Amino acid sequence: MGLIGALLGGTVGYMLGGPLGAMIGGSLGSRAGNNQRSAGGYSAQDVQSTFLIAVISLAAKTAKADGKITPEEIATFDRFLQRLGMSVAERKMAARVFNNARESSVTTAELTKQIKQVMGNNRDRLRDIVGLLLEIAHADGNFHKSEEQFIHNVAQQLGLSEQEYNSCKAMFSSTPNTSSAYAILGVKNDASVDEIKSAYRKIAREYHPDKIQSKGLPEDFMTFAKEKLQAANSAYSSIKQERGF
Repeated sequence: MGLIGALLGGTVGYMLGGPLGAMIGGSLGSRAGNNQRSAGGYSAQDVQSTFLIAVISLAAKTAKADGKITPEEIATFDRFLQRLGMSVAERKMAARVFNNARESSVTTAELTKQIKQVMGNNRDRLRDIVGLLLEIAHADGNFHKSEEQFIHNVAQQLGLSEQEYNSCKAMFSSTPNTSSAYAILGVKNDASVDEIKSAYRKIAREYHPDKIQSKGLPEDFMTFAKEKLQAANSAYSSIKQERGF
């Protein structure tokens, strides 16, 4: 069983505390996670748990951005979890977090504040959270303006730059082109060859299967990591062909 099962099944012996802990506790029908840890007291497992609960909770807030959550949006989220390889039991647990976040009075600003506190300077994981929210929002084939504005606001609250947000967004471009390839790698269109190679190598290292869990991405999201690496490979090949290097 992945991290979601361990977390909600009670086999992880710690509590995140704060609003993210409240999402876990509310999903368990308990007061688990009310005492937030002090700054600097977070472990690697805390970071993975934060990533997982953040994606699920913010996905619920995104779906509610237009004022309601439809059965189609719930089904889309469940299909997303299936694509990650989660079992029926794990998806039920994730749905409990999703439903709790949907009804919770905890604000997005409160969630993003704690996410930043736990993640620290791990900007790659912050970008991954935004990327996953975009993926879920695109999954039904209808990316609403309200969803885009909400996710853009989340990116800003997480401290991401406009270029970083556009890099996440470029992965879901309906008309892939060389410009979106540069954005995927996180470089400008007039970047030097050395800058392009450096950006690509950084992504290749960051999303290598052997590095994922050690850098704060739960194993449940290995599929996303592979897709990120494939997108970077495709973008790099496109730019190489255009530039002739």
